[in-house]
Amino acid sequence: MTRATPARHGPLLSVVVACRDEAEVLPEFHATLLADLRRVDRCWEIVYADDGSRDGTADTLRAFAAADSRVVCLSLGRRGKDAAMAAGLARAAGDCVAFVDADLQHPTALLAPMVAQYERGFEQVMARRRHVHSGRADRRFGSRAFHLLTRILCDVELLEGTGDFRLVGRPVADAALARPGQHSYMRGLFASLPSRSVCVDYDWRPRAAGRSAWGTVALVRYGVRALMACRTSSPTPSLTPGAVVTACEEAMVTAESVSASAARVVRKPELRPPSTAPGVRSTSGR
Repeated sequence: MTRATPARHGPLLSVVVACRDEAEVLPEFHATLLADLRRVDRCWEIVYADDGSRDGTADTLRAFAAADSRVVCLSLGRRGKDAAMAAGLARAAGDCVAFVDADLQHPTALLAPMVAQYERGFEQVMARRRHVHSGRADRRFGSRAFHLLTRILCDVELLEGTGDFRLVGRPVADAALARPGQHSYMRGLFASLPSRSVCVDYDWRPRAAGRSAWGTVALVRYGVRALMACRTSSPTPSLTPGAVVTACEEAMVTAESVSASAARVVRKPELRPPSTAPGVRSTSGR
């Protein structure tokens, strides 16, 4: 996928932030984001997508938009984070689009280096957690099992340690928008798009405030929906409940014996850091 010279006159960078019930942390997040965007020396915009919040999130976002014309607030029904990300992507006018969570677990200080990598010609810039043992042990186990399932059932390569925190160029964004059937799992959709990609490493950190909506049951349901979304572009036979159960059993057995070094089975080949960018690792698109 080759990045063409943009013919539009919009901002360089659009930052899409999907929110649900984040009123407690939003003021700190917004102030931090604005401070970090000052390091991006070209114009930008922030697109907040409110996924049916029931606290004061909507009012807070409207106040942000009223105070700054570069801030856009989308009020959505409760459709899920990925649907909110897709809505924000559809509204974004930038030459490149970054996705950031509002809980301050994603360091927005990385946005300027990510934009710099985009301007070097990379079409996807993925933020990757530096420590494989970050977060809860059961979540790490579930993540490994899910990566195995995507390989077994969907033939989709998901780079371990990466998530929704990424920046994509306009051609990649437009290609994603052209596949609405896969908008229920945006990470898998972006992974399926051929592009020249690079990783920027960061350290995991806990939420700054508030409570996560991702309990165990919610994560399992989300995983099933994600697998179904990944299958929409797969040429292999359709996914059936029996196939899910069989694959889950296989993944559970396999994941129990996977060590940190053996986890390379579900990752792309070892990435080589460019000589001019410490902490940045690149990989060629498929």
